[in-house]
Amino acid sequence: MEAWAAVRHLHAQGHSVRRISRELHLSRQAVRRALGSPQPPRYQRKPTENQQLAPFVALIQQLTTEQHLIGSRILSEIRARGYRGSAAAFYRLWTRLRPTQPDPRITERFETAPGEQSQFDWSPYTVLLGGARTRIVMYGSVLGYSRRLFYWPSLDETLASIYEAFEEAFWYYGGVTKVALVDNAGAFVVDARPSVFQWHPQFLALCGYYRVQPRACRVRRPQTKGKRERPFGFLEEHFIKGNSWLDFPQLCRDLARFTRDVLDVREHHTTHQPPIKRFAEEAPLLMPLPATRYIGIHALTRKVSWDCLLPYDGSRYSVPWVYAGKRVWVRVSQGVRLEATAASGAVIARHPLSRTKGAIIIDPAHYEGLRKETPRTKVVLAEAFQHQFPDDQGFLDGVLTQQKLNAVQHLRGILELARHYSTEALRAAFQTASAYNTFSLSFLRGVLQHTAQPMAVPPTPVGMVREVPRLAIKRDLRTYQCLLGLPPKGVLQ
Repeated sequence: MEAWAAVRHLHAQGHSVRRISRELHLSRQAVRRALGSPQPPRYQRKPTENQQLAPFVALIQQLTTEQHLIGSRILSEIRARGYRGSAAAFYRLWTRLRPTQPDPRITERFETAPGEQSQFDWSPYTVLLGGARTRIVMYGSVLGYSRRLFYWPSLDETLASIYEAFEEAFWYYGGVTKVALVDNAGAFVVDARPSVFQWHPQFLALCGYYRVQPRACRVRRPQTKGKRERPFGFLEEHFIKGNSWLDFPQLCRDLARFTRDVLDVREHHTTHQPPIKRFAEEAPLLMPLPATRYIGIHALTRKVSWDCLLPYDGSRYSVPWVYAGKRVWVRVSQGVRLEATAASGAVIARHPLSRTKGAIIIDPAHYEGLRKETPRTKVVLAEAFQHQFPDDQGFLDGVLTQQKLNAVQHLRGILELARHYSTEALRAAFQTASAYNTFSLSFLRGVLQHTAQPMAVPPTPVGMVREVPRLAIKRDLRTYQCLLGLPPKGVLQ
């Protein structure tokens, strides 16, 4: 290479080929080759045909391109057919014959359109909560276009918690993307083998409810996302490391503040724009949310006892008394809260999740109204109904006709329902009952639970209503005779 460089340098100075040849002790032909080649000379071995491999070239080509066999298998095949040469000679020939394969690390990057795709994943961490090392799971979602991030912490990694976080992301963004990109975790995929690929049926039902198309990455191939985002790297370095919290609620509040004040407004290194700015372009293109959240997957049903308590994991939790004897949906949120949901989708009770077995958690507001005075006779109950619902005499007549033996019980229950549901909801339920010719308290209660939400019952002001004390006093009857001016019995005038 030094001679090649010297030849070109001397020629640039105006020296002739003969002079360069004489000074560098090179042949004139070598000087001319150096001047005619813009690249430095490289040694290349002259290809020679291996006579032992020549009869097998066509077979090697066929096994490589058509049957896609590996080199060791092809070598075994040709040796079985009489090849006696070396393996090195075969592999040199096979390398030239086989098609060039791209490096598996090479990927084609693409950018998603607004509202097109979101990615969901999670990562466990150990943090200090109240001075104790606590394992939490940080669920994360990122929008493909705006790069807006959403995090949902939880104390467990159950199927219910994963689906809850997946669902919460859509409600946080205020809409649903067309595609949700996930990995091959067991909560999403039952079998990830391409030939027999199968989604988890519960995850598929959740995606169907939100009308989003699930898409799984190839196994051990995160590059199939098209872009390699690190949704947890920045969070771990700038929020989790070196911090501690008094309790889990404070962690949630600080995380929401960090997301709002840092993640949403910092300039993204790829888009060079704050995520919240690009989200303004993406939000109108998200698909609308359904009217209610989906409760059919990560929730369980429990029957409420007649003392207004539902059982869960060895403890009991109160719900409003109007749901006594009914089945309600129960789910645990973030591993710290228990929520009870009516069939209509309305949340009817929230309690902190008990960490001990056998606990009874009661909200006194759930029993409000049970002890209020209600008329007890049929005549007075009918008058109270007519006063409150003057245009629904037909329903009252139906109750009195169908429920002759226990009309008092049904009318009292209907008037109690009037304390918890609006007049419009009750009148609509009266019309439904009349259409089905079923005038009963149980039917009316079922209609209301499916079509209306109970109103909040205001607590009774302290000091405004006071019960008259009832004293058990026994007196001699002669006391009353004296009050009436009559002589006591046995006393002669």
